[in-house]
Amino acid sequence: MNKSLTCVIIFLSLFLVSCAEDEGWNASDVCPEAGTNRYGMPNRGTFVDERDGREYKYTTIGDQVWMAENLKYELPYPYSMCYGQMTCKEEWWGDTTCTRDTAYLAEIAQKMQSACTDNDCIAKEYCETFGRYYSLMENGGQMGLLDRGVVDSVCPNGWHVPTKDDWDLLLENVDGETSVLKSANVEYFEREKHVGTDECAFNSIPVGDLYTSGSFFRFFSEKNSYWTQTQMNTINALTVDIEYPTAEYSYGHYKNAIRCVKN
Repeated sequence: MNKSLTCVIIFLSLFLVSCAEDEGWNASDVCPEAGTNRYGMPNRGTFVDERDGREYKYTTIGDQVWMAENLKYELPYPYSMCYGQMTCKEEWWGDTTCTRDTAYLAEIAQKMQSACTDNDCIAKEYCETFGRYYSLMENGGQMGLLDRGVVDSVCPNGWHVPTKDDWDLLLENVDGETSVLKSANVEYFEREKHVGTDECAFNSIPVGDLYTSGSFFRFFSEKNSYWTQTQMNTINALTVDIEYPTAEYSYGHYKNAIRCVKN
């Protein structure tokens, strides 16, 4: 074999190897655990919400920094609630109506591997572990305009409720592979094939969403619905549903989880 042909073969081999390495999505490039992000923070770590002293995990994905767990900051009912806890509201005729859904607490306790033996304990642990459910609409309702005062203040200082553009960028950064955002804990999922790899340490757990009454609209182990602060029309704002195998936008008619992103 002549020298020129040998050089061409070596060049082509190196080119093909390089192309093969460039194909596909790589967590070490997009959301590496080591190193620092654009803010000078470690790529993964914790921070404290000064308002209530709660500590949250965060993760860096591309140039974005996201909370790696759901928000737990307490707003008064009906702007936030926890599953399994009593919710009361004053009716238009003057009476106060209280409701409490505990139907799934025993199953949730099993999924959390909780040591709790009563519903009050399970509900409290659930809220502290998986966060609260929120309405961002005016008067805490199911439809209408976003309450901008709530939207602008619900996240910790220096963080905000993500816009649709924020979510679009996140999904673009992971090449639409929602599995890398989803928890790898098989206990949290209804079906094993829905379990994620969580390579980006985003730790999305399918906590579903709630009716205003406090009962599940769609059960704990099937999907997670997160708020955006993007208003689509006079009665609807967007949420993003992270399910199997993709993420989809829908209208936020119920109470949903919040993941804040750094300003």
